[in-house]
Amino acid sequence: MILVLIMTLSLAGLAMSAIYLSSSAGLLSRYYDRERNYRYAAEAAIALGKSRIQAGDTSLHMLDTGAMALLTAASLKDANAVTIPRILVNLYGANTGDTVGIYGQFITLLAQAYDSGGTRMVRRLDLTAESFSRFAMFTNTFASGLAYGTGEFIKGRAHSNQGWGSSGSPGPQYFDTVSAHTTFSGTGQFTYPPIAGAALIPMPTIAKLAALTGYASGANLQFTPVTATSASNPVTQTNGMTASINLSGEMVTAKPTRGTRVSFKTVDVNNNGVLDQADGMVMIFDVADGIDTSSLRVDLPRGASGVTWTNASPSAIVMLNQCGLLMHYAAGQIPAGTGPTFASAHNEFFPIARVHEYWVRQRLMLGTLVTGGSLVATDTTAMEALGTDSLPTLGVVNNVMSHGVGNSRCFPAGSPLLMLTERHTKAACVIDSTTTTGTSLWGWGATGGSCGPTKRYGGMDSTFTANVTRCAFIGGHYKTTTPHAAGDDTSVVAGKCPTAGITGQVKLGSWRLWAGAALPTIPTSVIQPVEAPFLWPLFVPYNMNTKGVINATTGPVYVSDTLRGYVTFYESNAAKDIVIIDDLVYDQDPTASTALCRNFLGIIAGQNVLAADNALNRPRGDYSGTIRWFGFPDFKLHAVTMALNGTVGVEDWSALNSNSLNTGNAPITSPATTCNGNNVSGGCINQTGGVIEQTITATYDGSSIGMRENRTVDPCQKTNSRPPFFPATGRYLDNKYYEIDPTLVATAAQVRTFFQSLRGHTVP
Repeated sequence: MILVLIMTLSLAGLAMSAIYLSSSAGLLSRYYDRERNYRYAAEAAIALGKSRIQAGDTSLHMLDTGAMALLTAASLKDANAVTIPRILVNLYGANTGDTVGIYGQFITLLAQAYDSGGTRMVRRLDLTAESFSRFAMFTNTFASGLAYGTGEFIKGRAHSNQGWGSSGSPGPQYFDTVSAHTTFSGTGQFTYPPIAGAALIPMPTIAKLAALTGYASGANLQFTPVTATSASNPVTQTNGMTASINLSGEMVTAKPTRGTRVSFKTVDVNNNGVLDQADGMVMIFDVADGIDTSSLRVDLPRGASGVTWTNASPSAIVMLNQCGLLMHYAAGQIPAGTGPTFASAHNEFFPIARVHEYWVRQRLMLGTLVTGGSLVATDTTAMEALGTDSLPTLGVVNNVMSHGVGNSRCFPAGSPLLMLTERHTKAACVIDSTTTTGTSLWGWGATGGSCGPTKRYGGMDSTFTANVTRCAFIGGHYKTTTPHAAGDDTSVVAGKCPTAGITGQVKLGSWRLWAGAALPTIPTSVIQPVEAPFLWPLFVPYNMNTKGVINATTGPVYVSDTLRGYVTFYESNAAKDIVIIDDLVYDQDPTASTALCRNFLGIIAGQNVLAADNALNRPRGDYSGTIRWFGFPDFKLHAVTMALNGTVGVEDWSALNSNSLNTGNAPITSPATTCNGNNVSGGCINQTGGVIEQTITATYDGSSIGMRENRTVDPCQKTNSRPPFFPATGRYLDNKYYEIDPTLVATAAQVRTFFQSLRGHTVP
C-alpha cells in the first residue's frame, strides 16, 4: 500500500509539473509574442515617420526647441491588415544635434509603443540631414559633348541630375560612388559600380537661402561691394615729357569699373602662439573712384603679341606699381646706418617703379632672394635705366621680373607689401593720404621726403596703410648718396610724386572699418594698432552674434588669402560671380591628420565661382615676349564651392573651344606648364573640397588652354560636419538606431527633456 501511494503521488507530481511547465511555456510564449508586437509597433511607427520625411511631406515642420507629434495614440495593423489589439503608438520628431547649422544636424524620431499598463517599448532613429558639402562633384546640368577624360579623377561622391560622360582609354578614375539621373556614356575606371536612374536632387535657390543674409547682417558680416563705373584718372605730364599716364589701371579704353576684394586673415589676438578659431578674421578693400578692378585683380595682358610698352598703356601702371622683387632678410638686418632692428626674419617687397633709386638698390643687395641667392652691384646697376619718358625701360622691367617664381611677383592693390607705391609722405616723412594737388609728396623711404635710414625698407605683411594712394613715379635716380651727382637726372627728384603741371597722387582705395564691438588691445608684436579697427572678427568672443556666415549683397566680389574657422561666404545676387584672384587656403593643410575638420569654408555664388584669369593665376608676358609666372604655378583652393545659377570653373570658360583664346594670347609652351603630366597653359586647379554647380563646364580646351582639374576631397566632407548653414539636399540618411529605456521617456515632460538633451549649443 505504501509503495502504491508513493507511486501515485509521484505520478501526480509529475503531472502537475507538466501542467505548470506547459502553462509557463505558454505564458512565456505569449510574453515574447507581446514583446514582439510592441517592438514591431515601435519600429513600424519609426518607418512611417521616416517615409514621410524622405517623401518631403510639406506638412512636417520639425522643431528646433520642442518635438512635433507625428502620431498620437495611433493603432497599427499587422502584415495581414489586422489591427494589433491593445497596442497604441506615439511618434515624435524634432531637429537635434546642431540646430544652428554649424556642425551635424539630424532629425530624431522617437516612437513609444504602449498599452493600458504603460509604455512598453521605445525606439529612436537618428536621420542625418545630407549636406551638399558631402559631394566632391555635383552638377544639375551635364551638357552633351562634355566628358571627363583619361588622367582626370574624382576622389569623392559625385552626382549628375542628367547623364554622365566619360571618354578615353582607360578613361577617368572614380574613387567613390558616381550616380546619374539618366545614363552613363563612355569609359571609366569605377571603384564602385555607377548608379544610373538615380533620383533627382534639387539644386538650392536664392529664395531657399534667404536666411543666410539675416545671419550675416545680425553679426555685422554683411556688405555691399562697390561696382560703379567712373571717369578715368589720366595724368598729363610736363617737364619735357610728352605722353600721359593713366593711373586707373584699365586694361581697355573704357570707363574704369570699381570693385571690392575680401581678404581672409589670421591674427593671434591674445598672442598665445596658437591660432584658435577666434583668431579668424576677414578684411574688405574697395578700390576708389577712377580706379579699375584691373588693379585689384592684378590684370595684365596675356601675352607680348601686339602689346606696346608706353607710359600711356593702362596696364603699365599695374606692372610698375604692383609687380617687383620679394626679398628675404634675416632677423635684425637693417639698412646702412642706424635704423630699426627687425626682431625676426621677414620678407620685403620692392616694386619696379622704385628700383632705380639708390637706397632701394642698396637695400636689395643687403637681402637674399626668397628662393636663395643674392643680387650684386651689376644686377642692381641694370635697374637704374630710365627711358626718355623718365619711366623704367623695358630692360628694367624684364630684369626685375626675371628672377623666378617666389622672387619676381605681383600683389593686388591694397596689399601691405605694396607700401613703396601706395604710401606717400610729406616733407617730414609723415604719411599723407589726401589727394591734394600741388603738394610735394614722396614715396615711403625717399631721400627727398626726409625719410632717413630708419624708414628705408620694403613693404611687408605688417606695413598696413588704411587709405592707399597712387601716383606716377616719374624721373630721376641717384647713383650715389650725394644728390645730383654726375650722370643723375636733375629734372625731377627721385622717389617724388610730381606736381609741376601734373596731377599729384590719386586715391587708390581704402580698407573698410569693422562696424561691431572693438577688438581687445592686440600686442604690437602681433599687429600694428592702426590695422586692428579694420579686422572683421568672424567668431566669438569677438563677434558674439556670429553664425559663421558672410554675405556680399551683390558682385562680382574678389577673394583670396588664408582662412581660420568654419565659414560660409555667400554672394546673394543671382546674376553675379565670386572670383578667386589668388590662392585661398586654410591655415593648415586640411588633409593633415592633425588638422582634420579644423577649418571648413563654403563658397556660394548667385551665378559663378571662378578662378580669375589674371597675372596671379595664369602666366603673363613681361613685355619682352617672355612668358612668366607673376604669382605661383597652379591655383590652390581649400573650399566647398557652389554656383547656384552658373558654373564652378575658370574665367573665359565660355570662350574655350573658340578663337577667343589661343596659343598667341595664352601661351602653353613657355613656360612649360603641366598638370598630372599633361600640358596646360594655366597649370592645375588644386582644390581640396567639393564642386556643386548648376552647369558643368570645360576648364581647358583641345589646345590645352586653361587649367586642368586636380581636385580631391577634404576628409571633413566624409563626416557630419558642414560649413555653417551650407544647403542640405533634402535627403536624410540613417545614422544611429537605439532602444531606449521606457521609464526615461514615459511622459510628455520626459519626452521634452529627452529631445532637449540631444540638441547642441545655440551659438558657434
